Amino acid sequence: MGLALAVLARGLLLAVPAGGLLDTVLAGAGAAPAEEPTRAQVVRVAEAPASPATPAQNAVPATGEAAQIVDRAKDYHSWSRFPAYQKPKLSKGHGGTYVVAWYNPAAAPAVKGGNYPEDSIIVKENRRAPDGAPVSLTVMAKRSGSWYWLKATPDWKIATADGKPIAGKEVSSCVGCHGMAPGDMVFSK
Repeated sequence: MGLALAVLARGLLLAVPAGGLLDTVLAGAGAAPAEEPTRAQVVRVAEAPASPATPAQNAVPATGEAAQIVDRAKDYHSWSRFPAYQKPKLSKGHGGTYVVAWYNPAAAPAVKGGNYPEDSIIVKENRRAPDGAPVSLTVMAKRSGSWYWLKATPDWKIATADGKPIAGKEVSSCVGCHGMAPGDMVFSK
């Protein structure tokens, strides 16, 4: 097993044995396990946005609408899991983390199809390993006919990017991806 160089987000260079950690690093770059990365794959990893699973620096307490949603979402472990997420599922869209997704009772009628009603909430745990603890939580809440998005730490502080809370109806990383979902911006079924 040879050494391979991988350029991580934000320009960090990492030399690791091919396989193992490299497989995890390159999961979103299209490299097969234990394969030496091509230059194109290394460049794609370098250009990838920061992972939603990256521990949030300068997380802030939830306020306003985000605080209302957090208060309602904190008991998500008592909710139902989406059928496709009974076991953690690898998600490239969530930074190559393993995702488990729950929905609240208000969302139940739409899980098999249709639009989600007002007060629907979906909580996703983002884990580095299938059996690991969550490193972040991502939440969708239907408010006034549209989705409100937020990213939180496991202790429910709101993650920040460029000094601004990752919360609101126009979180570009959430809307950009979920806008491609087949129905009501929800991939989970």
